[in-house]
Amino acid sequence: MAGTVKKFVFSTSLAAGMITISGTSVLAASLTNATVADSDYSLYDSNGTSTFVQPSAKLSTILGGNSNSPGGNIELFSSSERLSGGEFTQYAGVTSLAGTIGGKDITLSSLTASDWDSKVGGVTLAKRWFNEALSANGLGSLIGTREGGTLYNSFVANGGRQRFSDPNISYVNQDDITGEIKIGLAGHYDAKSLLLGVIPASLESLISDTTVQASEIVKVTYNGETHYLYNFKATNSGLFALNDGFSHNGNYELLLAGMPPARVPEPCAILSLIGLGGLLATKRTMKNV
Repeated sequence: MAGTVKKFVFSTSLAAGMITISGTSVLAASLTNATVADSDYSLYDSNGTSTFVQPSAKLSTILGGNSNSPGGNIELFSSSERLSGGEFTQYAGVTSLAGTIGGKDITLSSLTASDWDSKVGGVTLAKRWFNEALSANGLGSLIGTREGGTLYNSFVANGGRQRFSDPNISYVNQDDITGEIKIGLAGHYDAKSLLLGVIPASLESLISDTTVQASEIVKVTYNGETHYLYNFKATNSGLFALNDGFSHNGNYELLLAGMPPARVPEPCAILSLIGLGGLLATKRTMKNV
């Protein structure tokens, strides 16, 4: 009888300990099998405080961050800002980052003029993004006005679209339970410098005294559907680009509803079941004593 009691206590302790270990597992998947299509891209590595161009950087390293620690990034279509309006309109190629996340294929791409001209919710993507940028930065009253129209036309004519067509992707992660996919874009915490020179000088005073936040746009194809993702709320990345001293200091996290990956029982979970089975078997033995 005493021996049986000892077995019972040991089995209970074992099962409880294993269940606790199982509950601490990390539930996050990252992009795997990453490849880049086209050669128009730049790789930025990170030393924890700054980012710098590093052609030999590994995608698995620079894409391994999260919102708390973004790390390096890959800039797609890195030559976009050097294109004139006519060249950008004629440009048909894209630079894409493709891989697998949660067992499903995902492709993240730069934008072309045809993307900006595509219809989203009854208006062009360009108009929708620009109006949302105005609203998010306290300038919503300009939408539909002559002044707002002047801003938009100047933005398009002076290369504004090119400046927001080259997303710098710093991470792609997925919650293993909800399936939600989080994409980090390295950008400017204050994007004012991206707008100066592409809007009329007479209207620059509208943004001179405020922080302007706006991410670049990334085109995402996932589970048979295509989405244009962006937002207007940055967090401080704790980084800056060595080549200019301020780029990449903002992290814009984009969210996409994803398919929860098929869960494979972890070894510790399997051992928990084994321990629980031992506990039940011991209980049955005690009843027979």
